[in-house]
Amino acid sequence: MASPVFGQAMNTPEDLAATGFFRDQDTLPGSFRFYQQLPGGEERLWGIGPSHPKIRRSSFKLDAHEDVADFSQQVRCQKCHEPQTKDLHGLRMDISCVQCHRNQPVSGVFQYYSPLNPIRRHAYVCAKCHEGASPSFASYMVHEPNPIASETRSTFPAFYYAVWFMLILAGGVFVFFLPYTVLWWLRDLIAKFKRSAGHA
Repeated sequence: MASPVFGQAMNTPEDLAATGFFRDQDTLPGSFRFYQQLPGGEERLWGIGPSHPKIRRSSFKLDAHEDVADFSQQVRCQKCHEPQTKDLHGLRMDISCVQCHRNQPVSGVFQYYSPLNPIRRHAYVCAKCHEGASPSFASYMVHEPNPIASETRSTFPAFYYAVWFMLILAGGVFVFFLPYTVLWWLRDLIAKFKRSAGHA
């Protein structure tokens, strides 16, 4: 089945309805504060988690594209949002923008009634595919940066250093154990030839 066109409206009642796994108080204003683990909120994980760039005013608007001069609903999302189409959901699962960002006009992420607002994102968006998703689950950075890019070191240091650590670890293992395995194989091969020469 072909995936929906980027920028296409999805107005079916099933798409707009909640999953039914959450009570009203799970998605009401104020409920999100119960899930914040550290004081300060923005400095999660003591500054090693993802940093948040300046929040744009459009993030609070009912129509996030209201001030975009050449915006048209017929224009595909990736014309302006190319990096966001290259994340885990888009590349591996072939999920289009409208499956999360919903119907037109696309509301800002922090707009009070937006399905992507942090107070209800887990119930109205994530739980469509991830049954029983919690606010903690919904705090995952969906449009993650390129892990080996130098700018990721300043915007998401934990991700950057974890990826580099794993790459160096994997490289070190291969650099040490591949020659070791080849030498072991050669030793066994030579021993086999010596045994066969002794029997002849």
